[in-house]
Amino acid sequence: MVAFGGIVGFLIFALWIWAIFDCISTDASLCRNLPKGVWLILVIFLPTIGSLAWLLLGRPERAGWRPGSTQYSGHPGNPLGLEDHPRYTGSFGVSDRRSAELDEQLAQWER
Repeated sequence: MVAFGGIVGFLIFALWIWAIFDCISTDASLCRNLPKGVWLILVIFLPTIGSLAWLLLGRPERAGWRPGSTQYSGHPGNPLGLEDHPRYTGSFGVSDRRSAELDEQLAQWER
């Protein structure tokens, strides 16, 4: 029973240290619900409740688990638009040969 209490205490202590570093390294404009300084005071003086509150209510939404991370979790990077996809051709249903034919027809019309 004592070993279980030691493990739980260590996990709470680790969460507290992580919450302090995360709160300090997070940009103030990304903090939710309270100013960054208030969050830091809550985390330092109310270790368990403050750490959980920071985790659930103060951190930026969908932030990664690294302290101060601005990358959203679940995304390897920024999402690609249709035109940025490697298979994007720039023309919907028009092959290169058909495109050349249309260009030739346009040139004839212009003459």
